[in-house]
Amino acid sequence: MELRPDMTIGERLKVARQFVDLTQEVLAERAGVHLDTIRKLEQGQRQSARISTVNALAHALGIETTALLLGAAPQEEREDPQLLALRRALIPVGDFLPSTDHGEEDTPPDVAALRESVSDAWGSYHAGDFATLGRTVPELLTEARVAVRENTNGAAQEANAVLVKAAQLGAHVLARSRMEDLALHGLDRARRAAEQSGDPLLGSMLSNSVSWIMMRTGRLDDSEHVATRTADTIEPRFRSSTPAHVSVYGGLLLSAAAAAGRHRRYDTARDLLRVAQAAAAMVGDSTDRWTSVFGPTSVAMQAVQLETAAGEWGTALELAGRVPMTGKTPDSWKSWFLMDVAHAQSQTYRDADAVETLRTVRRIAPEWLRQSGLAKAVIRETLGRPTQPRGTISLAKFVGVPH
Repeated sequence: MELRPDMTIGERLKVARQFVDLTQEVLAERAGVHLDTIRKLEQGQRQSARISTVNALAHALGIETTALLLGAAPQEEREDPQLLALRRALIPVGDFLPSTDHGEEDTPPDVAALRESVSDAWGSYHAGDFATLGRTVPELLTEARVAVRENTNGAAQEANAVLVKAAQLGAHVLARSRMEDLALHGLDRARRAAEQSGDPLLGSMLSNSVSWIMMRTGRLDDSEHVATRTADTIEPRFRSSTPAHVSVYGGLLLSAAAAAGRHRRYDTARDLLRVAQAAAAMVGDSTDRWTSVFGPTSVAMQAVQLETAAGEWGTALELAGRVPMTGKTPDSWKSWFLMDVAHAQSQTYRDADAVETLRTVRRIAPEWLRQSGLAKAVIRETLGRPTQPRGTISLAKFVGVPH
């Protein structure tokens, strides 16, 4: 079964449905979605759907949500040399070989400098600079392992912390390349380093990444469960907890809310966001690249995403008008938020606004726009209108949508 990225979501839906020998009527019943939605998607009359609808269809078809929403690249396209290097660095062969004396060539790296390099690499991730990450993350993982092996006492704890954050970053890059199972395996292996780091928040940060990856693959119950259970275990005392502690806690609440929203449990998601909003008011928007992205702005952005998932387009756009585009918010979050806004604008036939919003994303973080299945769906939707706003064709060329 081929679910290629260059196909429309409707074409992928039809291929997957026919592969498991289901009629449109049976699929609609199993997924709990309207038959008309399936028909319009497969006939190309609609180019997008709510994330919750896509997830329900994928679950009924027995495929991953990302495969239906974004497509799955052929295996040969996945064997990128940089990704292969990241695979080797995340799970090195040396871990499976007998213990040996590594000799004097393994001079311990400067842990403080290595920490700064990993922090910079997270900055590259949020900027969407995946070309740089493909070169640097394998090297950072290798150096972090050397630092863990060659240092003792307090330096060893700090080296383990650096290794955790490098492994977490590697997992995010792999997940963005649709290698979610390998990414989860890498995160699981990073837990031992988290335990030896002396930082009780690192394990919770890994759990947040696990929750996000599970959500990407349609494991919505598991995603929400991981995030809420972990948040419960680290619930802060707001008067005495550090901003980092509150940020990690709040980040978990946002992940839980996102999973609940995709599962069409909108009231639960809104309740979680209310708790997150109270936590965000205590700490403000964080600029710390070492912990979770969290603050009033990220909570407000997540609220917009929730209302787009619910199909409450007017509410989403009303909330979006109140979101400040501050410099403290990473470009990644700005881009994801603006693509949700463009989706809502497209669904309310504000095509010129949608195109202009996507052009803003292109200026802020062009690689995030290229990667976004949602942006491509909005562009396809706009191309299907009787008339297209100025700039539509340029965007289509940029992201690779046929026009």
